[in-house]
Amino acid sequence: MSIETPRDRRSKRLRPRLEGLEDRELMSSLGPALPGRHYPALDVQQFVPILYPPGTPQPTAAEVKRESFTARSIGYYTVGPGRFSTQSISIHGYGKPSTSNFSRRLHFQFFIFEPSSPSGTVTGVVNFLSGAALNTGASIVLDLSGPTGTEVHGLPTHLNWVHDASSGTMFTGAGTAIPGSGNFPGNYLNSNGTLISPLANGNAPSSVNNWNMGLGDVRFQFIPDAHPRPGTLGSGRVIMVVNGLLNASGALNPADKGYN
Repeated sequence: MSIETPRDRRSKRLRPRLEGLEDRELMSSLGPALPGRHYPALDVQQFVPILYPPGTPQPTAAEVKRESFTARSIGYYTVGPGRFSTQSISIHGYGKPSTSNFSRRLHFQFFIFEPSSPSGTVTGVVNFLSGAALNTGASIVLDLSGPTGTEVHGLPTHLNWVHDASSGTMFTGAGTAIPGSGNFPGNYLNSNGTLISPLANGNAPSSVNNWNMGLGDVRFQFIPDAHPRPGTLGSGRVIMVVNGLLNASGALNPADKGYN
């Protein structure tokens, strides 16, 4: 609705008209505009030497672009007590469908647990349920971890992720299929949940080209409510941005031909 004009004030009524809207990066679609297009994620090169350590088969530039995965989400969060004595709080997030370069619609939900000890590891899991695939139960499950230290108002702002083999249909894999990689994802994380090359642990991966191996990071921005929802320790809106590498073959998704 536009503001009043002098003529409107004389006529005592408003006239509706269309107005331009402010551009918001997170609300734009990351899906390809044309068949065969796959928009790469930003800043994934930092993950290449971790997922593909020196001395192992190296991905081409085109393969890095193909494996790049990004998802941007806006939703809500609530804070509750920890579930075990080692956890101080739990954070539940959910909301509007995410936009990504793998699927135009990814419904998301996450749980994050802050450790009771400042030296402990922040842990969690996020699940993306695809709304743009012909397969039932096409979900991407990412295990979250990271050290404390990025918290704002007690909530983490930066965590790492590795792909979970329990993901559904075309995203199942990472250690359960030929050629297999039995030390993924364990050897890709150190004791406090930070991503690290297996070579740094003295463990060369048995294979680095297994389908659905993947890792990256996730950044959160929590915007608290002035008055938390009743029954919670806190609530508000959340912005979540996921970037990384995910070696999804595309062969198991009949709708994937427009994305790879």
